[in-house]
Amino acid sequence: MARGTVFPVQSPEPAPGHDRGAQSGEAPSEGAPWAQGPGRPGDIPDVAVLLNQRVITRESLDSSVPAALKLKRRIKRFALDNELDHLPIGDIVGVAMDEWLTTRGF
Repeated sequence: MARGTVFPVQSPEPAPGHDRGAQSGEAPSEGAPWAQGPGRPGDIPDVAVLLNQRVITRESLDSSVPAALKLKRRIKRFALDNELDHLPIGDIVGVAMDEWLTTRGF
């Protein structure tokens, strides 16, 4: 029997061993350093509040990731090991992108 697939969003605190500000000033692989933004816009809701809503309006992002990370394989393994019929991939990507942009002030 499959367990629920609610995406666990708890607090805005970084996970142990994860320093949110550590990479915000690091340079991209080529070119000028990352520009620090003016801060997270005030009209962007907290991700935990948003993902706990019953109905969420969505938009599509089309992207590719480095194959060496083997994300598809690891996601499938996680789902199998945790007896999940599916994972909310869109929510996972959304949270990761939101955190990445927020650390850079956008």
